This record gives sequence, C-alpha cells and structure tokens, in this order.
Amino acid sequence: MKKSNKLLLAGFLAVVLLITAIHISLYAKYKNGDYTIFHEADLSPQSMEPFPNILFVSMRNVSGATVKFSDVAGIEKFEESDIKYVRKGDTLLITGRHGIHDQDFDYPVEFHLPYNVRLSLHNSSLSFRPGKTTVQNNPVIYLQKSQAFFSGTEAPLQFTHVKVIAADSSAVLFHGNTQVNNLEVQLTNSSFEYGDGNFGQLSIITDSLSRLSLQLKHLLKANIKTIAPQ
Repeated sequence: MKKSNKLLLAGFLAVVLLITAIHISLYAKYKNGDYTIFHEADLSPQSMEPFPNILFVSMRNVSGATVKFSDVAGIEKFEESDIKYVRKGDTLLITGRHGIHDQDFDYPVEFHLPYNVRLSLHNSSLSFRPGKTTVQNNPVIYLQKSQAFFSGTEAPLQFTHVKVIAADSSAVLFHGNTQVNNLEVQLTNSSFEYGDGNFGQLSIITDSLSRLSLQLKHLLKANIKTIAPQ
C-alpha cells in the first residue's frame, strides 16, 4: 500500500474514532441526566395572556383543560388554538370546539383563575392543580353536563371555602392531598367523590338520583340532606 493511501486510511480511522468517542460521551451524559430529549411540543409558546379584574368565568365545550388559581385570570397562548375567548366587563367567556365527550382534542390548555372566581361550566371538563397558595382560595363552581377534578396528587391543593353546584349528569372528584376547610356541594342527578384528602366541614344537598362516594371517616363528618328530584 502506498504511503499516501496509508495516511488517508489512518486519517479516516482517526475521524471515525473521534466521532464514536463523542457519541459515547454524549450518551453517557444523557444516561446521567445531564441532557434531556426535546420534543416539538417543548418548543411551543406557553405565555399567559392576562385578564385583570375578572370575577366571573363561563366555559362551554372545553375539554381536558388544566386550571390553577392565581392573582389574575389568564389563558395560555398558542399560535393555533381551539379555544376562543372574549371579555365582557368583569366576565370572561371561553368557548372550545371540543366538548367533554370529544376524544380528538389532546392538546389541553392551561387557565389561571382568580381565587374567588365564580366559574360556570357547560359540557366541559377541568382538572384543578396546585398553583400559588393563598388562604383566600374561595371558588364557586357551577357544573352542567361537566366534570371538575381536584387533584392534589403532585402537590397539596388547599382551599378555604369551595361551593359546587352540579346538575345534569355532572361529576365532582377530589383526589390526592386536597384540603378544604369548608366544602358545600349541591347535586342534581350528578356524582360526588372525595378520596384521600381532608376537610373541616362538608355539607351536601343531594337528590336520590345522585351518587356519593366517601370514605367512612368523611361520611361520619358530613352533613347530608336528601331532597326529592326536581
């Protein structure tokens, strides 16, 4: 073999060994957690558009959204969204194209709501997650053909006073470490479930068409009144 060919072969092998060493080093750092794999969704803009001085929020046909309580109402912004919203005075109207039974909408939006918001849901499903903590977390929530899921699984979810009025096959679920000082629930042909969390006071007004799921310790503390179906 000519000397020039030997030099070319040696150079090629050196480049291959260098590239291999770099890949091995990068893989080792990835396994150690120094690097993470980025997906296209990670690069999506997720800034919040604020709506100061909002007291009432109405949602229709909003499926799988996440809600966190904050000082100011806000909606997560995307370049393309299935969520439409308009402000009318102190009221924020939010409308989606996918309702509670729609399985095609798999890109949920995050909302920030004021601590003392009056929230009305129709044909929608929301998951309430821990946000900024405050002793004055007092939402009032109206559900019609909707679901409200309070999840304290990732971190404690705390409320001072929560009032929920659920009708027309709606569902209210409290899971994980969810703490409520005073919880008022009114059910009409709907369901209510309280899991591992705790509450100070629980009062329930329900008709015979509704369903309750409570641990025995919660059931013994609850004040339950049954009324005739309307």
